[in-house]
Amino acid sequence: MERDCLIAHGVSMVISERMMLSSDPYEVQVCRQCDLLGYHNYKSGISTCSMCKKSGHNMCTIKLPYATKLLFQELQSMNIVLRLKLTEA
Repeated sequence: MERDCLIAHGVSMVISERMMLSSDPYEVQVCRQCDLLGYHNYKSGISTCSMCKKSGHNMCTIKLPYATKLLFQELQSMNIVLRLKLTEA
């Protein structure tokens, strides 16, 4: 059955479906200035970057699998910083 899916939809669509639809999509905030993950305060409704302390329109919301976000945070705890380069779609 997986072989048929790969043939019918292509590898990129199957990986996207497995990672985002069947898995656990999670919305994260990314700072446009320093390209690092930020956080969203749901009480006040403001997104803030923890590194450069920018907030508001400087933050962008994207969807990632929760496992990817967790990997980014674990690598940051070991002083390995991954940056997300954003392009306008």
